[in-house]
Amino acid sequence: MKKLYVIAASLMVLPAISAFAANPNPAFKQRHQNFEAMGKAMKGIFDEFKKPSANLATIKANSAVLAQSAKKVGGHFPKGTGPGAGVKTEALPAIWEKPVEFKAATDRLVTATAGLQAAAATGDIVKIKAAAGTVGGSCKGCHDNFRKPKD
Repeated sequence: MKKLYVIAASLMVLPAISAFAANPNPAFKQRHQNFEAMGKAMKGIFDEFKKPSANLATIKANSAVLAQSAKKVGGHFPKGTGPGAGVKTEALPAIWEKPVEFKAATDRLVTATAGLQAAAATGDIVKIKAAAGTVGGSCKGCHDNFRKPKD
């Protein structure tokens, strides 16, 4: 009889576990979407650089996306959303272990993307390229220190 209760209790717990796995903290989805938007915007800008005549409207629009998305990065890593949360993530524990360094990195990203947006507003492609390089360097800094390496 005890075995029947254990089996019944297990069957009742499994849907709860599945529900948790299917609906983890919304921060996972939000940060993934934010980084996807940033990647798409960076690609859009660098694709323009490859053209004989870059479309400044496209660069301005993508730099605005980057500037807005960068402001959100720091808030997308609340406690409980790291590798130990049981959900696949590329975030390294260093984000939570070194909060001062992570905040400094996100601040650099915000500053760099604001600089890119300002450069884009000038229409000067040389300034835009330099500012885009600064953003790229900021992204690389976070990827090197706070993200699992890609295989």
